[in-house]
Amino acid sequence: MRANYYIVISLLLMSITAFPAGGQSSSESLGFYTAGCIRNSQQLEETGDGYQVIRLNRERYYGHPSLIEFIQYLGKHTKAKLNSTLLIGDMSNQTGGPLHSDHNSHQTGLDADIMYLNQNNGNIVLSVSEREDINPISVLTDDKRKINKEMWSNKYTALLILASAHPDVDRIFVNPVIKKELCDNHAGQDWLNKIRPWYEHDGHFHVRLKCPAGSHTCENQKTVKFDDGCGKDLQQWFKPPKKSDESKTKPKPKKVRQMPEICKDILSR
Repeated sequence: MRANYYIVISLLLMSITAFPAGGQSSSESLGFYTAGCIRNSQQLEETGDGYQVIRLNRERYYGHPSLIEFIQYLGKHTKAKLNSTLLIGDMSNQTGGPLHSDHNSHQTGLDADIMYLNQNNGNIVLSVSEREDINPISVLTDDKRKINKEMWSNKYTALLILASAHPDVDRIFVNPVIKKELCDNHAGQDWLNKIRPWYEHDGHFHVRLKCPAGSHTCENQKTVKFDDGCGKDLQQWFKPPKKSDESKTKPKPKKVRQMPEICKDILSR
């Protein structure tokens, strides 16, 4: 059964040959993912081919057109190849900038949270009230140390492969335990390079796109070494924290990124 599943994934990847053509637009992502804004953002329709936006009352369904195109593309392929519907969580505010929550990123219209398919709705269109009650459901055990086999599905792996195959995708953040699960089963595969471990992210994954053409002041995140990310860097996430040693020199505080000046005007509108 597992061997057959890997054949399905291989065929799925081979079928992804055409991506929406990127290009310049009047929209612009300015600054960095954690210190920026959007000029002329585009709204994602609340229901599309293979996707539905949840928690509409937050009004965080805006992004750069490249993000809108990516979600539409991923939704179409998720429906066709996995017979599932994407549930889209936070994207960005209409003008970008900080989200009033625990998010530091999502400021330039290039980030999107996508739920794992615990709420597998097939082709059922949820009502507005039904969407408001949907929250991420962890795929980990209660102690957060292992994958909950009753919650994890091979469809999630296929979905992550679909998302990472798109050339506009820079990174996909998942919980370190999920990254380890993927490494245990797919070590050495190129698509794992884009799957990066980060805190939380056990009920959804976070897609981050590269700076689009025409966004001249947009700042990409530092490029990661091209490998599967299953080695020493991943192991660091599972080591117990070191005891503080006050005798050592305290590390220098990280530089605080400054939002581009033009964002002050855009965010005040």
